[in-house]
Amino acid sequence: MKKQMTLSTDRKSALEGEYIEIRWACDACPDSLYLAIDSERTQYNIAVSDSGTTRIPVLKSNGKMTVKLIGIISGKKVTESVDIRVKDAKRAKSNAPLSSRMKIFGEKMKAKWYVFRANMKYWWLSQKKWQKALWIALLALWLGLIFSSIGRKPEVKVSSDQVQTAYLMR
Repeated sequence: MKKQMTLSTDRKSALEGEYIEIRWACDACPDSLYLAIDSERTQYNIAVSDSGTTRIPVLKSNGKMTVKLIGIISGKKVTESVDIRVKDAKRAKSNAPLSSRMKIFGEKMKAKWYVFRANMKYWWLSQKKWQKALWIALLALWLGLIFSSIGRKPEVKVSSDQVQTAYLMR
């Protein structure tokens, strides 16, 4: 007997958040054909035509996503299904080579720096004149304390009693 319904995907495994392409065809399904997507956490149905393709997102799951093509042929429910192995995107990133992880880290830090700078510019422009003067004075005071402590050597005075006590404790 000739197969009346077919269902296939472009791959059998994917990362969460990626898209996979689903292809289907049904020779004898007049208007009762739909795709059922089950990711073990989320289920939904899509009504489809007799044949075609669509792209669907790979949803969060516990490792497996099932796509079923369900139709009614001669009064009987007929099902074709495909299982897709779902990989956790966070784990896949941790298995990436160190150089690519460092590159991603650098790009994130660069983006965060630009956001920080923009926030600081906005904050500074929103300050009143007296507030700006106060902030500048506080910064000058802080820098003065830092620079005054750099050149000093600590003074250590030791009495003869402390030397004798240290010698006896050995």
